[in-house]
Amino acid sequence: MKTTSIKWLWGFLPLVLALSGCSNDPKPPVKKTHNITQNTGWQSQYDHIDPKDLPDNAIELVSEQWMVVTAGKENAFNSMVISWGGLGFIWEKPVVFTFINSSRYTYQFLQQESGYTLAVFPEKYRGALHILGSKSGKSNDKVKEAGLTPIKTPSGLISYKEARMIIECKNIMIQDLDYNKTVPSYKIADMYKNAPMSHHNMFISEITNIWLKK
Repeated sequence: MKTTSIKWLWGFLPLVLALSGCSNDPKPPVKKTHNITQNTGWQSQYDHIDPKDLPDNAIELVSEQWMVVTAGKENAFNSMVISWGGLGFIWEKPVVFTFINSSRYTYQFLQQESGYTLAVFPEKYRGALHILGSKSGKSNDKVKEAGLTPIKTPSGLISYKEARMIIECKNIMIQDLDYNKTVPSYKIADMYKNAPMSHHNMFISEITNIWLKK
């Protein structure tokens, strides 16, 4: 791994995360039944790596490759797409920083559960990710529409068989993001003149495992 990549990862990368995805939907949740692929033979399918050995550029990983966050249990979970992101090191732990819009359906799962996954997919699944990021899991069975296969990780979290990398995360802190504290030189509100500023919570989460598909 290149030294520069490690520096990007562990230089406390505070790229603010904004999650694209589903708009708030007043309709009742659609009842969905998914066959979750069990993790039999997991070690033969995935390599376990140290976070410091992340093979990807941390900035490109989130800004261009569309990571997918999934939270919930086997009988009820949801996924959405990350369009901005950050990885770093704080409180003696490797972490990810995620900022979740409180109107998103995935938000309630992240609040209820202590852990979640981030998944990175090969480019050929870009269309499937577009479905996850543009439709609500509350009113659509978007996992089925995307043609993805839910799986359970060794830790009991939910992710997808098609992912080339799965990052397991455990929540440490959940904190409101106050846009009023943005310094004057960064006029973030001006970037969203055509849409109101949304309410986000910041999730600081420990990276507990990283799995690379063999």
